[in-house]
Amino acid sequence: MKIAHVMRRLSFDDWGGTEQVVWNIAKAQADSGHEVRIFATTALCATPHEVVDGLEIFRFRPIYPWWPMPKRLVAELDRKGGNPFVPGMGSALRDWRPEVIHCHAMARIAELCLRVGERGMGNGERGTGIKCVISLHGGGANVPAAEAKSLKAPTRRRFPWGKMIDYAMGWTRRVPEAFGGIVCVGEDEYLRYRDRHPHVMFLPNGVDVSLMAAARNARSCQREARTPTRNVLCVARIDRQKNQMMLVEWLGRHPEASLRLVGAVTQPDYKAELEARAAALGVADRMTIVGALRPGSPELIAEYGKADVFVLPSRHEPFGIVVLEAWAAGVPVVASDVGGLGRLCVAHPGAALTFPSGDADLMDAALNRIFSEDRVVDDLVATGLSAAKCYDWRNLSQKLIAFYGDIC
Repeated sequence: MKIAHVMRRLSFDDWGGTEQVVWNIAKAQADSGHEVRIFATTALCATPHEVVDGLEIFRFRPIYPWWPMPKRLVAELDRKGGNPFVPGMGSALRDWRPEVIHCHAMARIAELCLRVGERGMGNGERGTGIKCVISLHGGGANVPAAEAKSLKAPTRRRFPWGKMIDYAMGWTRRVPEAFGGIVCVGEDEYLRYRDRHPHVMFLPNGVDVSLMAAARNARSCQREARTPTRNVLCVARIDRQKNQMMLVEWLGRHPEASLRLVGAVTQPDYKAELEARAAALGVADRMTIVGALRPGSPELIAEYGKADVFVLPSRHEPFGIVVLEAWAAGVPVVASDVGGLGRLCVAHPGAALTFPSGDADLMDAALNRIFSEDRVVDDLVATGLSAAKCYDWRNLSQKLIAFYGDIC
């Protein structure tokens, strides 16, 4: 089967949850004998064509349809949002002749995928046999209104000239219902669309448990040495959704602890707020913003290996792939009880300590248990590792291939 995965961006130096899902699913599909290519924009990576681990990646320059559009704003939209036009991507897809177009973006990129699927190889005929599938990665079913508004802030009071092209081309934004199949990473979105569409599946994120063996070994050695540390790790985009500010405030109340924040900076102003607050609390020397690390890299595995506890205090979360990584790495998990993240923890009782989103006192209580009760840590680690094994990428890939086959 020829499968085209289409996404907004793919940069190995600036990584997020969507990129990790697409990359691992694409690799698993290729390993199973399918012909797979990834199509993206040049946002954060200007290389138009490269082959990585045997997978071909094609990138096309995005055009953000707003005026004025200074370079500073282009860089900001490259990281998050922008709803670009992507000239050249449609013709490249048609030229390759995939059997499945699997889209991992919304709005104009999604509409482009639909048009290629409808028009096939450029002959304008319907019923071309190309199956169009879309994955919903962003937890759009439960994004708070205030945060959704903040995502549009960079283009506020700028002229949206792209709307004129949308009208001229008849792009009606029939997303995601117009796709042949809808794949939901978050259970909230699955519940929203399962009665609206005949082909909807819930496909959670995955993990490679074997890859995290080095982290498990490092943590085991550290615990045997009984070195008294309180190293807190959070792997997540530097973004208000992830709510790292809770951890900065916690650090101010615990002078013996340290905090490491690993993840791409998608909201630079929020990073500045974190740094300013850390300085005001006098904890800047105990907080490290590491930046983005490539999934599966020795550097990322080492971060898990040094951690005493992993904390994800998100305001909303469709799933929480980094929790799977922490489980696989043998790190005890503390997480906010929100959306798909909360349901993931409920599905595996005893694998994590949870707290209501934004509740600093209950997060404190959970972390105090981690640092004072060895038996709690042992139970969390054992149960978490067992839970991680349920989410192997190869098994998820096989389920997705079967889903493609069910679509007419």
